[in-house]
Amino acid sequence: MTTPAPDVRDAYAEAPPITRETVALLKMRRELGDDRPTYYPPASVNEVREVLLREAALLDRLALDDSEAMGDAVKAAVELRDFDTRQGHGPGATFEGVVPPYASQWEADPRGYVRQEYHRWLTVPPWNSVNPPAAWTQESDR
Repeated sequence: MTTPAPDVRDAYAEAPPITRETVALLKMRRELGDDRPTYYPPASVNEVREVLLREAALLDRLALDDSEAMGDAVKAAVELRDFDTRQGHGPGATFEGVVPPYASQWEADPRGYVRQEYHRWLTVPPWNSVNPPAAWTQESDR
């Protein structure tokens, strides 16, 4: 028996506006890339995973309105699923949803996996609506 992915409306109900998310992702990519100061530690698995998750969710949202974005959305979803599968289960696992990334149901629905993980990331601690991710603050709107 499979557990369905959250409905699109549920998965993205609390997501920031697409333009704000795009700006936040560009900033995160820049900070984790070649522009990262040498005195910073290398990007952690969790930082890399957050970028992969948020990019996949953004592309999924864009593909809902633009069929030309479908291929990129699927590619990003598979990348996230494969990343989480490589992390395995147990203490080093990165997935948070009920159905693990290596479940057969995600073979046919990788975007469903993104929705499950993004919904969980948005709605379950370690952060909450009182303390949203730093990239969601007004500063990222500038």
